[in-house]
Amino acid sequence: VTVNYLEKPILNTISWEIKLGEFWQLIGENGSGKTTLLSLITGDNSKAYGQNIILFDKLKGSSENIWEIKQKIGYFTPNITELFNRRHSVLHMILSGFYDSIGLYVKPSTVHIKLAEQWLELIQMTNFSKKTFATLPLTQQRMVLIARAMVKHPPLLILDEPTSGLNKENTNLIVSLINKIAKETKTAIIYVSHTPEKGLTPDKFFKLEKSNSGSIGIVL
Repeated sequence: VTVNYLEKPILNTISWEIKLGEFWQLIGENGSGKTTLLSLITGDNSKAYGQNIILFDKLKGSSENIWEIKQKIGYFTPNITELFNRRHSVLHMILSGFYDSIGLYVKPSTVHIKLAEQWLELIQMTNFSKKTFATLPLTQQRMVLIARAMVKHPPLLILDEPTSGLNKENTNLIVSLINKIAKETKTAIIYVSHTPEKGLTPDKFFKLEKSNSGSIGIVL
């Protein structure tokens, strides 16, 4: 893919293949195009049309449905926390991941409740199920939202700087959770950060390196 904005080059002939179960870390300095690249994958960028992008074995712009694509992607960014400021419980927050909604507004099935409870157990927050999500400490909020992104077991999980602003101890908690997800599921993971994350165990690195003609991609 190649992307320009008002004749300013952002991405220059990027070629990247992600296979099921692979654990990638996407790195690059500010302004290198990481957010642009992610938006091409999630389908939120109109620049994706007319490019040679294949998502889940379908060429972008052919017969794919954007909601079907989103159903196959779990997504987390620290900014998403700001959307969940109502008095939803922690359990309802995880359940909302099945419906890609901001909170829970439908009656969940017994199966969905059981799966959400399993994720609460995994992140060791079973006792917090009835607590109001917005009252939790930041690190616990992020763990809940990562569980929310994974509750539907998507083929792809995108984590956009999940440890930004956290101290070393809390960063280690998030990193341990992500390593566990990578090891025990078949979900492909893209972990985004400026630099390699200490303690993280990705299979591969994809680096965006800035140039005057737009960032190029390098597999490390």
